[in-house]
Amino acid sequence: MTASSARPADRFGVSDHVTGNRRSRIRILVAITAIPAALVCAADLLVEHSTEGRIAARAAGRLKPDGPVHADLTTPLAGLRTFAGDIGDIAVSAEGVRRQHTVMDVSVRLRDVTTGGDSAGGTGTATVGYDQVTRRLRALGDDGLTAGGQAGALLLSGSAGRLGLPVVVRAEVSTTADALTITPTTVSVLGRRVAVPDLAARPGASRLRDELAPRTLAVTGLPRGVTLTSAHATDHGLVLAFSIAAGPTPTAAGGAV
Repeated sequence: MTASSARPADRFGVSDHVTGNRRSRIRILVAITAIPAALVCAADLLVEHSTEGRIAARAAGRLKPDGPVHADLTTPLAGLRTFAGDIGDIAVSAEGVRRQHTVMDVSVRLRDVTTGGDSAGGTGTATVGYDQVTRRLRALGDDGLTAGGQAGALLLSGSAGRLGLPVVVRAEVSTTADALTITPTTVSVLGRRVAVPDLAARPGASRLRDELAPRTLAVTGLPRGVTLTSAHATDHGLVLAFSIAAGPTPTAAGGAV
């Protein structure tokens, strides 16, 4: 009678059966060690989502915008950090915020926010539509000009001068802590572009020169600790940038022109 053949052993003398069991145990251990990490991740996402919802609701209550409000926690494991009183960095945006008879879209980023309402400061922007800018300019006497933007330049177009000729004006925007100034730099009329300062030497252009004088718009209603730092034109509106001081988070974000 021929003896039954034994299972082959590997070169270290360990059978395939033993090796298979060892690999199975390793896979099980890997799966078990992954469970806490998955639970931590799931808990963080759950708390983070809840915290973002509360922040968005609070911002909506303060800003009372016409459009939606979004809040994002941008610090890793931000959800679990809230148990220690530290939320981390926050980004909040709101559309259709009304301030001082002006409608704007607001975006705010705050650093190291705590559950007590303090932060290490941050930045914010308020995008004001050109219809709003036009309305404010016309309140200052620029009845014939309409504001717009193209390729990063602020444009004022319409009729101007004694004859009411169609013009396109390019302008620069500068700011102080609580105001922005629109300064026309060139004017295109009848196919020719002229620097605004050169209008003084042209006969009959005095009225046009006066109409293209710099216009300053006050930025009012800023919360304490919020300062206007710059402004620039985009295709969709005039963007005002703000700095936010460290300390209690502002009760409202962005200013109004």
